[in-house]
Amino acid sequence: MDLTLKILEEGDVEKDYVEWFSDPEVVRFSSNQYRKFTINSQKKYVSNCLRNKNIDLYGIFDKNRHIGNIVISGFSSPSKEAEITYVVGNKEYWGKGVASFAVSEISEKAINKYKLHKLFAGVADENVASRSVLEKSGFVIEGTRINQLFYGGKCYDRIDYVLIL
Repeated sequence: MDLTLKILEEGDVEKDYVEWFSDPEVVRFSSNQYRKFTINSQKKYVSNCLRNKNIDLYGIFDKNRHIGNIVISGFSSPSKEAEITYVVGNKEYWGKGVASFAVSEISEKAINKYKLHKLFAGVADENVASRSVLEKSGFVIEGTRINQLFYGGKCYDRIDYVLIL
């Protein structure tokens, strides 16, 4: 694999990207399961992110193939912290270290580009894969919000992770 992160642009929105969000496995632990996705709606989302001075949406690419996204938001905060969210939408890449790569890269950008001192992320307690990615990346549990998330007709605890940079 030849993985890179780059700021996503409208031209990167293609059919495969939109189809990720119609896959129940991909959106199992995401509020994206409640949204409808089209190429036009995703191009608008990408355009909005490009204009927003407090959100950067990065595509995760293997060579020129768009396989996932990672978002860093809130980095303009005077408290020098930001939230990250991510998805590896192309299931061919699941379990191959792609999310760990993206979290590691965004952590470096948090230090060097955004000059932050803290990153945080929240995940459903049963999202074992995402929890493992965060823990391998040095994040620690900061707290738990009981029955905070509702996905697929079920309540989940939200585990809040933090990485002090």
